[in-house]
Amino acid sequence: MASVALPKRRALPLFGSDGVSSVSYAPDEIVMTLAVAGSASLVTSPWVGFAIALVLLIVVGTYRYNLKTIATGGDYELVQQRLGKVAGVATGASLMVDFMLTVAVSASAASGYVLSVVPGLRGHERALTIAMIAVMMLLCLRGLRFLGRIAFVPLYAFLLIISITLVYGYFQDLNGTLEKAATSSWEVVPADGVSSAMNGIALFVLMMRTFSSGAVALTGVSTVSNSVRFFKKPKASNAAATMMMMGGISALLLIGVLYMVRATGAVAVLDTSQLRIHGMSVGDGLYQVPVLIQMAEAVYASAVMPVILVAVTVAMLLVAIITAFTGFPQLTNAIAEKGYLPVHLRTKTSPHLHANSVLILGVSSMVLVALLGADLNTLIQLYIVGVFLSMTLTQAAIIKYRWRDFKFTVDRYKRRPLIRQLAITLVGFVATFIVFWVVLLTKLTHGAWITLIVIAVLSKGMLAVRKHYNDINRELELPANAPELAQQRALPSRVHAVVYVPRVRKPLMRAISYARATRPSTIEAVLINQDPKRAKEAQKQWRSLEIPVPLVVLDAPFRDAVQPFIEYVQRRREETPRDVIVVYLPEYVVPHWWERLLHRRIVHRLKAKLRYEQGIVIASVPWQLEGTRAPGQHTVEAHVETSTYTAEH
Repeated sequence: MASVALPKRRALPLFGSDGVSSVSYAPDEIVMTLAVAGSASLVTSPWVGFAIALVLLIVVGTYRYNLKTIATGGDYELVQQRLGKVAGVATGASLMVDFMLTVAVSASAASGYVLSVVPGLRGHERALTIAMIAVMMLLCLRGLRFLGRIAFVPLYAFLLIISITLVYGYFQDLNGTLEKAATSSWEVVPADGVSSAMNGIALFVLMMRTFSSGAVALTGVSTVSNSVRFFKKPKASNAAATMMMMGGISALLLIGVLYMVRATGAVAVLDTSQLRIHGMSVGDGLYQVPVLIQMAEAVYASAVMPVILVAVTVAMLLVAIITAFTGFPQLTNAIAEKGYLPVHLRTKTSPHLHANSVLILGVSSMVLVALLGADLNTLIQLYIVGVFLSMTLTQAAIIKYRWRDFKFTVDRYKRRPLIRQLAITLVGFVATFIVFWVVLLTKLTHGAWITLIVIAVLSKGMLAVRKHYNDINRELELPANAPELAQQRALPSRVHAVVYVPRVRKPLMRAISYARATRPSTIEAVLINQDPKRAKEAQKQWRSLEIPVPLVVLDAPFRDAVQPFIEYVQRRREETPRDVIVVYLPEYVVPHWWERLLHRRIVHRLKAKLRYEQGIVIASVPWQLEGTRAPGQHTVEAHVETSTYTAEH
């Protein structure tokens, strides 16, 4: 998809699904958090939704001015360039965690909707969620192009059905014909230690907790800002328009759904012990239907439309998962290009490396669900803090960028638009900064600390990876001064060939032929005496074949062929430190993986040991057995595995 430029109508479903899909679970989070104070507090849910929608529009409105700055490489590259490597890796780590949690949250929400219409699967939420992630991962590994062509269907279908539901329900409410949700008769008592008559600080804390839970609706902003490169030209303008559409749609739907939830009396709680049904408490086994479906069931007399709403909602959530699988390789590639992640994640180097990032994202998301379960509320506690950390750092980077432009611009007419842009960005920074701290303070003990630790560990690991690559480059780069460069280019005084003798057979004869063809200064074959009878037989064969290479026989006191051979090569190296020793290792290649398990693989152990010896070149001479040769192949060239020769003067 990276090579396809998308118009706005196609980009919105693909990159906006992350934000719009939050409407399917953000209302539940708001209602469940308010329910801590009992039934009376639920009437404030639309006002909380309005506050969240207002912040969403502020963030989107300010972010759209930043897209021209972000367009080159996304949030990570911008922060890394403007705020330095530490802030950059923190942003990169936050975004990677966000992608992982996007997959886990979207899949968990989708499984919750499936269970609302398939009761037989209840109790298997964890397995269903993991299965969804696995299927989406496999589809993305296949790279099916048709997914990009049909991704717009679920979102537009969801928007159509939810809009019809909200409008129809609103008119029913005006006419007084709106039915109540099945849960409207349930009484919600305040949680232990919480008073229903909250005021002052307690009420403020509850509102802040509710706001931070519903702030998950803002998570789609960074998805669009990190995907500017995929839009048609003018990229920044099209991305800005798409972001505004996503923000406006999400804000309207969130307010509308929460209004209808209050009108229908739909109920959801974090702790089912708060519920009283006909005056009786309920156990932990009660399944709670998402409030979106409760609302739809109250609006429609028929059960068909709620089922259709479930289908399109699940499909939209699956598209959000695909979006994460699409964006994660782009992020890891950008970080790996800077040297902060292994080169195996540089997708530009090879299309096959794209699969590495997809596998990492899929497996990590499945492990997360396996450990924490498919509990949407728990996952969202981890989700929000990382999102707002990366958004706040991005806004800070843009403020620094705009302030630099403003500071070095002397023309007052040119400074006016810069002042406006700086002010707009500052408003966005203040908004995201405040939300970040609200989320951090209210969610820290509810799981946000886990996200912070993961981000810190990832950041530390990324810095360690960069240090490793820097150390390697510093050691391997050619010296600038002539004497040191001449030392690196110096030829060895002599070349000694040492041929390892496993058994006197075809692979050995080929290795000896290759060794002799290089015309070394000296050549010798080394046989390890593990079995006296077999060693004598090998020496007899050697003489009868009249092989023109001296044979050295080494005893193996502990019947280990590796250590005596290594020690012999080391002694030869110590005797002539300015020379190079080429070790020829004959081996045969079996056609099947399971056949490799039937052999001792001594040659591979020798390679592993010899790699760490200075002045040693390892020449592997493979003999392909029947079944491993390509059609028409009769000869195989020897190849050098590694060289660690260092000239010494």
